[in-house]
Amino acid sequence: MSQSRIYSPRLGAISDEQFAAVAARLNLGRFLRAEPVVGGLFGQNVFMTTTEGDFVLRGAPHWVNGAPNDRWQFTKEAYFARLLHDKTAAAVPWPMLHDEQSDIFGWPYLVMPRMPGSCFNERTILDALGYDDRSAVAVALAEGLVEQQRLTSPFAGDFDPSVTLCPYPHGNTRHVIDETRLFAASARTSGAFTDEDDRWIDSVAERALAASTSRPNVYVHGDYKLNNLTVLRRGATWVVSGVFDLHESRFGDGGSDLVRQACAYLDTDAALARTFVETYRRGAAEDPGLAERIPLYVAQDRIKLWEYFTRPTTLADWTKGRTYRGFAQRYVDRVVGLL
Repeated sequence: MSQSRIYSPRLGAISDEQFAAVAARLNLGRFLRAEPVVGGLFGQNVFMTTTEGDFVLRGAPHWVNGAPNDRWQFTKEAYFARLLHDKTAAAVPWPMLHDEQSDIFGWPYLVMPRMPGSCFNERTILDALGYDDRSAVAVALAEGLVEQQRLTSPFAGDFDPSVTLCPYPHGNTRHVIDETRLFAASARTSGAFTDEDDRWIDSVAERALAASTSRPNVYVHGDYKLNNLTVLRRGATWVVSGVFDLHESRFGDGGSDLVRQACAYLDTDAALARTFVETYRRGAAEDPGLAERIPLYVAQDRIKLWEYFTRPTTLADWTKGRTYRGFAQRYVDRVVGLL
């Protein structure tokens, strides 16, 4: 037996025999080699090459609400990948093969094609591409988002812990408010959340609840940003050639998927935030209430970062001497200004 190699702390040690067993089970030819994936927060992915091509193996699934649940994440990702493949022209990895057995690794896993193109983040793209190409990539990201959102649903909802797609009991906006408050409560346990922060969340929540809701329920990626995409130059233009990391996928308000990438652009390449948002709005259905709802989506997105980076174990210097509202308000103001 060959020596095992640790491809990430989360995946642990994996041997060539285990990769070969995957290739044999899924009819992917003969295993040749594996490589670590550089980047990514959770370390779930590893590149795998066989005689049939280049693939990504995705393992060690997330649990749900802190409880062991190996079925939830990958069942959900495979479900949304299939719908996006069948109903849209979005560049999802397909086929996405889901082995629910745990005998090879101790957990189920996905295997999918490795998508062509380059994967950047908001800082590496500054070194790799000139402004005109970065602007074309921003257009491609917006067009890719519009294409994904051709996938619609009669309700806003997500997979529950029983691995069933269910509507949110009180609708999308109430769900986002509840999730935002859950993260706020966690930040409070670290001493990083104040009563004034609570009142500010209440104000953006009330604004969203009062807004127009005459929009369709569409596919929401939940973490739509450069890091979770590949992009490729085709002639004089750029296209999104791969979109992955679907574990936050759900049905809801498509405008919420603008927030993470728009905020990243505001931090690093501000003019492209407007390019990204305006291109999206030209392609998406008219949505007169978005400017009233998007402050809530920014608050939700920013509280996830704030909660994580104010934990004692992951405390970041940029949080020191700041409040959550002070951190989030400037993004709200600037994102609303783009609409």
